Amino acid sequence: MSELSSVHLRNRKRQLHGVVAALICASSFILGLTLILVVVPDFNSGPDARLETLTKFTGFMQFWYFLVYVVFGASLLVLSVALLEPDGREQKPLEQMTTLASYLWACYIFASGFIAIFSIEFLFSQDYEFSAGITELWRDIYAVQMGLGEGAEWVGAIWVLMMNACLQKEGRFGNSIVYFGYVICGFGLLTLVPSLKEVGAVFGLLQVVWFLWVARLLFLERYKYITP
Repeated sequence: MSELSSVHLRNRKRQLHGVVAALICASSFILGLTLILVVVPDFNSGPDARLETLTKFTGFMQFWYFLVYVVFGASLLVLSVALLEPDGREQKPLEQMTTLASYLWACYIFASGFIAIFSIEFLFSQDYEFSAGITELWRDIYAVQMGLGEGAEWVGAIWVLMMNACLQKEGRFGNSIVYFGYVICGFGLLTLVPSLKEVGAVFGLLQVVWFLWVARLLFLERYKYITP
């Protein structure tokens, strides 16, 4: 096999991995929004409401956090590689900064997810009762989670901004998805305003569309259905 053919094969594998990763990212957002908007609409109403939810659905919530945070974080990194290293060449400065943003967002997600999973394990594996003691301890844990950015989408918004800037600079996928990504970024940055945190749901819904769109474009690109 020639070196050119080997590079082409690696690119096709990377694109396929990107398709799967983008679909998983979209599914993670859908699972997250379904719980928050449909199953437990008061999940983000404060520490006491969340503790009550964790008490009722302990095992389910651990599994939910694993899928929505840990699996999403890992998939995000795979997708970033597919989008930023399409031909295995050396990354340009903007792409290097975007790779760093990918790791930072993934780290935020991993930290929030694992803190939630192990906190639930600690709290409900003890012989605690739903008392003032466990409520006070949970509020401290909740404060750490919020401090890491859970509920605010500014880190994700920066990633979306930088990733779409890379796609636009490389002339990849066309401008429609890029401009759509910039709109998503705007909604994500609005969550920095405490009174506008509910806009995070809009960010999530639009992000689902973006991930599905990227999955489709990567799939078409892999099979050379995209014309220059």
